[in-house]
Amino acid sequence: MGVIHCPAGVWQRTISTDADLFLAIRAKAERPPENHPPYRPLFTLNYISVTNACNIRCPMCGAAAVTDAGKAVFLERAEIMRRARQVKADGGRYLVLFGGEPTLHPDLSEIVGELSAMGLYVIIITNGVRLGREPERIRELKRRGLSKLTIQFDSLRSATLKQLGRDFLPEKTTAINVATAAGLSVGLVCMVTSLNAAEIGEVMDYAVESGHAVKTLIFACAADVGRVELDGTHPDREMVIRTIIAAGERHGLCADDILPLPICPPWGLQAHPDCAVYAILLRTPRGMIPLGRVLDMPQLHARLARCPQRNGFFYRHLVPGWHMLRSIRKGKGWMALRLLIGLIRGTRYSFLNIGIDNPGNAPFLDEERLACCSSAFYTSQGPVKTCLHFCMDANFPGSKAYEETHGSC
Repeated sequence: MGVIHCPAGVWQRTISTDADLFLAIRAKAERPPENHPPYRPLFTLNYISVTNACNIRCPMCGAAAVTDAGKAVFLERAEIMRRARQVKADGGRYLVLFGGEPTLHPDLSEIVGELSAMGLYVIIITNGVRLGREPERIRELKRRGLSKLTIQFDSLRSATLKQLGRDFLPEKTTAINVATAAGLSVGLVCMVTSLNAAEIGEVMDYAVESGHAVKTLIFACAADVGRVELDGTHPDREMVIRTIIAAGERHGLCADDILPLPICPPWGLQAHPDCAVYAILLRTPRGMIPLGRVLDMPQLHARLARCPQRNGFFYRHLVPGWHMLRSIRKGKGWMALRLLIGLIRGTRYSFLNIGIDNPGNAPFLDEERLACCSSAFYTSQGPVKTCLHFCMDANFPGSKAYEETHGSC
């Protein structure tokens, strides 16, 4: 249980059903969560909601997207570029176009082209339905400079998808295959609920078998935002972690491979251990292996956390690279060399980053978690940290509710 003290009162909230695992993950964090970070982090992931419109109405939608054309809002290109320039000015490199469903925006191709010309790494998060039905759009977005396509992918079973209101598996797999053939990096996002929790292993297998283009697989615990109502039956992060470990045993995955995100000041990278954890698998000609079999990941995390907060190629690339070399496990030097060559060639080796995101705990916010947050929505009022954007009410400038009240998104 977590205890919240604020001027409105004191109350309790369940933050995990497995205290031992929850505390074990906290203990792996390089910087204890009660310590405030000594530096101002960059926002590693930057989001712009380009529309609140969607082409499907899922009964569980964290964004509470609308299908009523009369309520749809599409940000003007000039406003999107204004927000993107602020991302650049703040030192951001990655920009995620969010919705609603971004592919419904009538100017999406032009928007992607302009953002790419600004030097941003552009990502679109999509349900994949329109792109699967109109695959030429994927190739057009790639030509315009899109770097990555992230597709909502909750299940491989039609019955489950019907319950979730997302029974569009053929469209999604078509979009994934076309994006892969076009040379785009691909990510999958699975919102874990009581309906699909038993299928985590199947989704993992699909990501593993989908080829080198699928670089990320995020399991996001259901959060009490938008049209999602938590009733106590949905799995929390620790339940998801245990399921992933069980499903990943055939790839050598174990509890030691699940780590909080690293802290690296030159990259502006940090996250509170309660928020997100990850494990990295390596695709090799002999199958999948956890990166931790080659690198001593806790040692690498400790070294990255000690990097000075300085910009420039030397500190952003060479120093972390040197720490990675120093963290190669004893007797694994030749394996590390083969992996490096294979990754450079990009044909037989690749990473699969498995993340477990914990927005379900977003209502249990505290100063330490907010201080460590490195993702933000760029709104009409400027950047707002992601949990605040979704959880605060219409009186909070830049919250989702505030944007809706003021005709923005």
